[in-house]
Amino acid sequence: LFTYPFTLKTANDGLIGSYIPRGVIDDLIPVKIGVSGLSTTGVTVSDFSDWTVTMNWNDGSHQFEATAGISMPFVYFTKGDEDVAQVNIPSFSATVTVQNEIILIKNVKNGADFAIYAPAGSIWTNDGNVYTSTLNGKNYWSMRFLPFNSGDLAGVAEEYKKYAYVFPKDTKVDWSYNEETSVVRTNFTVEIDVKEGTESNMLIGLL
Repeated sequence: LFTYPFTLKTANDGLIGSYIPRGVIDDLIPVKIGVSGLSTTGVTVSDFSDWTVTMNWNDGSHQFEATAGISMPFVYFTKGDEDVAQVNIPSFSATVTVQNEIILIKNVKNGADFAIYAPAGSIWTNDGNVYTSTLNGKNYWSMRFLPFNSGDLAGVAEEYKKYAYVFPKDTKVDWSYNEETSVVRTNFTVEIDVKEGTESNMLIGLL
């Protein structure tokens, strides 16, 4: 899935996140997001709106969903109440640091940097390349594609944190055409689901 800026791929045990610029051939294994113990035989679409899709992994024991949208700099995740969030970062070129509930991944692939946001108060436990969290008893988290050449990644990630918990509930596109002026007016509307915090604006991009 090329959602711009993300390059995403579904696997039986989670969602693979990467960045592949034009003209580059890649193996798509830098970051894998899911829940511990997940192993499905297929991934289904559980919901969609005008420019988002929600993918569902359910193996009977574990539940995981990911919502992505065209040109959105975030991917949004939810899990079953008893599941443990898991992030696998096998890329040897990536530099990983954890600051409170945020995982910073520098040089995921092709110069891209990601930030993964768990709910406030969450603790990430590291075992080799795998990071897990109970999400402080919550069931949501998100991943953001940080702007290129951000410099102070930790500071930039903290700056965008307020948007990490504003999830898209629905997206709609409406348009009108004025024949006399030959003008097309397009309205993009997002219905949001604020998981925590006071931010009521959603950070999005449009193509």
